[in-house]
Amino acid sequence: MNCYSFPFRCFKKVILRLCENSDLIYEIFKSGKRGVTVKIHSLVAMSGKTSVGSCLYSDLDFLDSFAVPAHCRIVKEIIHVLWKAPTSPWLKVNIDGSVLGGHAACRGLFWDSRGSFLGAFVCNIGDASVFHSEVLAFILAIKHAAAHDWRNVWLESDSTSALLIFSNPSLVPFLLRNRWHNARNLGIQIISSHIFREGNSCADRLANLGHAISGSVWLDTLPSEVHLDFYRDRVGLPNYRFP
Repeated sequence: MNCYSFPFRCFKKVILRLCENSDLIYEIFKSGKRGVTVKIHSLVAMSGKTSVGSCLYSDLDFLDSFAVPAHCRIVKEIIHVLWKAPTSPWLKVNIDGSVLGGHAACRGLFWDSRGSFLGAFVCNIGDASVFHSEVLAFILAIKHAAAHDWRNVWLESDSTSALLIFSNPSLVPFLLRNRWHNARNLGIQIISSHIFREGNSCADRLANLGHAISGSVWLDTLPSEVHLDFYRDRVGLPNYRFP
């Protein structure tokens, strides 16, 4: 529906009614100039009240002049998504999980407070759900942090459902509960947060690598397919989430 549809529908109804009723045209124009104006305003107002549609705020004055009630469309805002580096001594891990062709994989990318790359992991899980892969990514991130003696870890994900396990551990999949319990007892200080997928692009870019490898792999160098998104995030360039 274009932005002029609501006013256009009002006039369309009036024109169609006039075309179908020659007596109405005669009655309008025999009443003189003012009578014509009043009658047309009246017809437009009546047509507008029965029309279904939406308009922009720029149409308000126009519609008000014909006493037509405005039904403004709700314009959803474009969301500005910006990745933020952690503050020292915290490290951030952006994690993600996916299922492709029935096979699940997860990955995570570690950053320091300067936005520098510290390492990443990818894991091919096999037959599992996206939720399972997201939770396993949290577990692996905590274990890799403990192995590198990184004691303060900020876990960030675009999965609101997976993040619920930090407030309600009973949501952890049954097959992962022992691993979750062991990871939580490694002495790592953890905070967690949500970010829209558009701000989690680095972890998302590792998807193909996660599905291509066998088992779990730690990466000491930044994969080439992540370079562009990594440096965009590091210098503070925004991404946008469209409604």
